[in-house]
Amino acid sequence: MSIRRFAFLICVANALQAAAQIGPDTYWVQFTDKDATPYSIGEPEQFLSARSIARRQAQGIAIDETDLPVDPAYISAVLATGSVQLINRSKWFNAITIRSTDALALDAIGQLPFVSNVRATRRLMLESPPPQEKFTLEAPPSMMLRGGQPEDYGLSWNQIFIHNGHLLHAFDAKGQGMLIGVLDSGFEDADSLAAFADLRTREGIVLTRDMVNHDGDVYDDHWHGRSVLSCMTGILPGYLQGTAPMADYALVRTEEVAFEMVVEEDNWVAGAELLDSLGCDVLNTSLGYTTFDDSLLDHTYEQLDGLTTRITIAAGMASQKGMIPVQSAGNNGWSPWHYISAPADANDILAVGAVGNQGQFAGFSGWGPSADGRVKPDVMAVGWGAIGLRLEGDSVASINGTSFSSPIMAGLVACLWQLHPERSAHDVMDAVRRSAHLWLAPNDSMGYGIPDFMVAHAWLELTAGVKDETAQGGMLVSPNPFDRGVRVGAPGARDGLARIVIIDALGRTAAEQGIMMRSESAGLSRLESLSPGTYMFRVIQDGRVWSARAVKP
Repeated sequence: MSIRRFAFLICVANALQAAAQIGPDTYWVQFTDKDATPYSIGEPEQFLSARSIARRQAQGIAIDETDLPVDPAYISAVLATGSVQLINRSKWFNAITIRSTDALALDAIGQLPFVSNVRATRRLMLESPPPQEKFTLEAPPSMMLRGGQPEDYGLSWNQIFIHNGHLLHAFDAKGQGMLIGVLDSGFEDADSLAAFADLRTREGIVLTRDMVNHDGDVYDDHWHGRSVLSCMTGILPGYLQGTAPMADYALVRTEEVAFEMVVEEDNWVAGAELLDSLGCDVLNTSLGYTTFDDSLLDHTYEQLDGLTTRITIAAGMASQKGMIPVQSAGNNGWSPWHYISAPADANDILAVGAVGNQGQFAGFSGWGPSADGRVKPDVMAVGWGAIGLRLEGDSVASINGTSFSSPIMAGLVACLWQLHPERSAHDVMDAVRRSAHLWLAPNDSMGYGIPDFMVAHAWLELTAGVKDETAQGGMLVSPNPFDRGVRVGAPGARDGLARIVIIDALGRTAAEQGIMMRSESAGLSRLESLSPGTYMFRVIQDGRVWSARAVKP
């Protein structure tokens, strides 16, 4: 460091101290309660859209205190303490993000009786470092602007065909009526590029929001979200068709590419809550967090348990609110940290790893399991040589990263749900996992594997309107304990074909096959390969299900 540079920093430090200012400039302020809120659970239309309320009602999800906005009186009291700027707010966590370098104000905030915690989330930069690209694009000349693949998908054919997604499109399920929220780093020139001409013509972008600097423009910030968006809704005839080309989209910027700060996770939380209130069905997030510019804030592998990091908890809450969060698994497979990144560890979401267009594992794709032993990633899609808009946005290219496998999956999930609007978000995610090629033998690199959306579609049809008969007489499994085989009895079952599913103690399918019912019972053999443990036997027939537990010693 030069003497001049050192002297400059000393002068700046003295100036900051004289003004009672401190280093960190954004803070998470946690409140204790919502006791005096002017909002009421009984009047949700004050803070949730009609679409959001309808989504909850369709899935039997109750509106609760986490849906209530942060008490505006608490926010006003915080802002009145001094030089404090409101950045974002979180109703799920009952907190706000503020910006301030006023030490006296921050001390006063910490003393407010309804404030439980004040935590720094970003350090003030005296000099901004040069922007660093966190994502990978590769565009070999031989891979660009070549068409001729089936049904006018062009080079994007393989990334749809590998999932039988083109058959969803053949059913005219291209996302019509579905609303997908995209949380990313920016959507540079998506308001003018040819690939999104159809999206703009049909007014398919229903909302844009910048949660980073709130300047109202998500189209001037960064290219990454635009390339992500192209995998879902980009159309360049003969070259590219996204997986949900007719869905509507809400575009939210939460990521600040030049830095890696915890405040970006908080931006994401606020963005996810906004998209929930808007009524989104599917969320795509091609971002992930493990390390930060302030290494004291780094996540550890032990924290990837679905219950620890704020962004992970929020992703799980988004699922509980009836949305399907689709999340990139991360690109750390070749690094010393080879695991998934937060929030891919969240419960009941679809964390998506990357494969090539022939189904081969991409070495950069983040590995599981989660720290508490759950299967992660959930599923895989093409992210090694995926086809989307290249860096300049004027044509397609081969692009690499789970950033792109995630939106490919998100679009197909939206199309599948479009065909089964009566099913819950959980049902759809379960069907996608079940359809994957490693469903019966998941591993730490590819999770449940590559989904087949025609299998998922068939499963949702098979289980539509299923009535649980367990409470009406139940099912008998004998012998219990069992060894090599069992006989199952299902009172009221008709003679004919049924399906039996055997589920282990971790909720994984250990075996699944067709059986022939006779006199309300059927035999099942060759169970010696099952490990010792407790199993749930489930018989499914004609929209009815019988369940019973049995033990293998």
